Order: sequence, then C-alpha cells, then structure tokens
Amino acid sequence: MFANPSVEQISAEALRELQLTRLQKQLRWAGEKCSHYRESFAEAGVSAKEVQELDALQNFPLLPRGGLQGKNAFDFLTMPLSSLLRISYMHSGQDEDNVFVHFATNGDIAHHVEQMTRSLVACGLHNAALVGILGDGADSRLMDIHYASEFIGAAVTMLGQDKKKWPQMLDFVTPETLIGTPKRLAELDDILQQKGSGLSELPLARIICLHASVPSSSLVTSVNDLAPAKVYHMLALPFLGTAAPFLPCEPSKLVFHLQEDYTMAEIIDPATKKPSAGSGELVLTSLAAEAMPVIRLCTGLMVEPAAGPCSCGRTHRRFRLLVG
Repeated sequence: MFANPSVEQISAEALRELQLTRLQKQLRWAGEKCSHYRESFAEAGVSAKEVQELDALQNFPLLPRGGLQGKNAFDFLTMPLSSLLRISYMHSGQDEDNVFVHFATNGDIAHHVEQMTRSLVACGLHNAALVGILGDGADSRLMDIHYASEFIGAAVTMLGQDKKKWPQMLDFVTPETLIGTPKRLAELDDILQQKGSGLSELPLARIICLHASVPSSSLVTSVNDLAPAKVYHMLALPFLGTAAPFLPCEPSKLVFHLQEDYTMAEIIDPATKKPSAGSGELVLTSLAAEAMPVIRLCTGLMVEPAAGPCSCGRTHRRFRLLVG
C-alpha cells in the first residue's frame, strides 16, 4: 500500500530535479538564517550560489556526530521563537540525562506527519486499525505518529508512561497495532507476564519498534520474539526530532527506505570522510527543514546500500543498518 504513490514511486530523474531545487533553497536558508552554518560555510569558503549539481554538497563541511548535542540549540535555530509551533526535549539514546532540544514550525510538523503517514502505511496501517502508543505527547516523535495515524483514519490511544496502568488500559481497549521503544515493549511484556499472559497473548497484527540509537542484533531478535505479530523496526533519532524520514517496509529487518524528497543521504568512509560506494557512515542533509536544518550531519549509523529494486515498489533508496 502507498500513501502517496506519485512520490514514493518517483523516477530517479524527477527525484534528482526535486532534490536539487530543495537543496539549493535549504543551503541558502541555512547559510543566511543560522549562525552555526553561516560561520562554518564562511570558514570553508562555500556558498549555496555555487551549488548547480547534487555532488556539490560534498564541498560543504561535515557536522560531526554529536555536533548538535552539547551546543547551544539556538545556534542552529533559523527564526524567532514566536515563529515556532513546537519545542521538544528528547533523551538522546539510552542516556536519560542527555537531553536534546529540537525546534519545529508548522511546516516542519506537516512534513514530518506526511512522511510518517507513508511509513505507517508501508507497515500496513489502515483506517480500520486500532493503535496503542506506549508514551505520550511529551515526545515529539510520538506526536507525529499520533497525528499520522489519525490522518490515515486509525483510532489511536496514547497509553502514557505509567507502566502500572498499561494492563488496565489494554483490557479496556486492546489495540491491534502497538508502537513503542524496545524498553517499553519489554516492560509491557514483563507486566503482562506477571499477570499470567504476555504480549504474545494479545491479538496484535503488528508492532512498530522505535529505536533512538543503533540497536544490537540481540535486541532486535528479542523484540522480534516478543509476539507472533509482524515487527517493524523504525529509527527515531532525536536530532531529527521525528521518526521520519526512515521508512521500513520489511518486517523483522533493519532495512529502510530513506524518504529522499525530504532528506539527502551520503555514505562516507568514517576514517577518511570521503564518499564510499559500499558500506560506511550515513550522512544526512535536510531538504525542507525550516526551524532547524541539518547539513551533512554524521549520524554514526553504519549502513550499506540494499541493491536492486524493492519488492514493495518504492523507488527511494534502501539502506541496511549494520549492527554488532
């Protein structure tokens, strides 16, 4: 199923044209409105005016992994607070004390929800589905999932963060789609097992597991084994403020399409920082971010291209996440 087939099945030529137009605009916006990029572009001697092809992006400086973390978030903000719609505080990975601040405009949120709608439809979500989300609206990534699920027409219940209440809430309304982090999914399974059942006893059609950092292979296996339902693994990296743009279409696997109309990808050798034709570190550049653009951000994710056309019919590039 597709949420927007004209984009999800876009031709390579049309995608390149769209990317170049958006990249030129994004680089101009970041260079003019964001103090960090204005300074880093000037130091590197590059300008958006020089970008006439996509490969020219390689001339711009890399933003190191963690380059957004630990710095003043306002250095990456492009507009006054009065122009924003959402300010989010998210934990980075598994470190509860490592908080990342993300800013978003109304346009940013609309783009996130659009991409999340495509991802959820790719996971099989439909207008008759009942979705349970382990968490609440304090997490911007979950808000995007909530809005996208409702846009599809699914009924949604936010189960909150108080795990003691989860069994009672699930008794009242039992979802067929469950969404949460590996930690929360495991906690729910433990609580249900203490009451004599477990996730395997719920009538789940699918589980969507949100990873805020690179999971281990053992963690992926443990999540896949929680229930007989289809399990889709989705990257929800804090520095993007959303679980978009990673679209999973293969259950149980760490393979995703990158929604390239909104995000450009490069693969570089982590040692030399030069482009790699094979596996390497994933570098992301936003193409339509308003409040907080990311330009050549080193994600720390080791990936390899997934060769050949995808059986799901989507034409955006696929990547396989490499884990230990």
